[in-house]
Amino acid sequence: MQQEPIGDPYILYEDDRLVATWKPNRMLVHRTKLDYYERQNLRRWLADKLNQKVDPIHRLDKPTSGIVLFAKDVDALNHVKQQFLEHTVRKEYIALVRGYTEPDGSIEKPLQKEGSTEAKEAFTYYETTKHVEVPIEVSRYPQSRYSIVRVQPRTGRFHQIRLHFSHLRHPIVGDSKHGDRKHNHMFRDELKLAPLFLHAQKLTFKHLDGCQIVIHAPLPPHFLEIERKWDWQLGAGVTHG
Repeated sequence: MQQEPIGDPYILYEDDRLVATWKPNRMLVHRTKLDYYERQNLRRWLADKLNQKVDPIHRLDKPTSGIVLFAKDVDALNHVKQQFLEHTVRKEYIALVRGYTEPDGSIEKPLQKEGSTEAKEAFTYYETTKHVEVPIEVSRYPQSRYSIVRVQPRTGRFHQIRLHFSHLRHPIVGDSKHGDRKHNHMFRDELKLAPLFLHAQKLTFKHLDGCQIVIHAPLPPHFLEIERKWDWQLGAGVTHG
């Protein structure tokens, strides 16, 4: 059963060579073999809106919301894609994870793509911005603990952030594949929120003219809902306990 995207895409930044979009949760960046019959994808939406061909420079998982950068010509595509290959693009995500994470940390665990036997190096750095406690029982615990983390993946492997936090035993809330089923069910049943709580919030790279471009993406609806419900102030500084 296909699930509709949560919200509508829109343009965050545009010039004559590049365009950045806000991708909703549950929208594909482009058509894939696994989702060939999916009705919507971000690339098609943007090409129709601009009335021209565009190519994605990078990708986000279907369940992840946030910034996706497209190129309007091959030189722009190659210029920025090379920065991704050299790991000089700065990517920042915000995530809600189970349990109390350390104030900061790094995860270095090789990962392999589905269907491949070759594991490639993968490195993720994170900072904890807030520890929160929810007065809802999950399993045998009367209250549930979570952390808001800002994540900077230095590489871009398949499901990297989701797999790395699962490896830490702090899976991302809403991750149906690598997450904690009991906590996912609590958010779905008690809060009516089922999306993945992972959002690509900031992207920094160099334009073809050498200028540094910094793009920010507003939080998606499900993040705003928990911020409103529990007064979490997701943009605030670090607090613990």
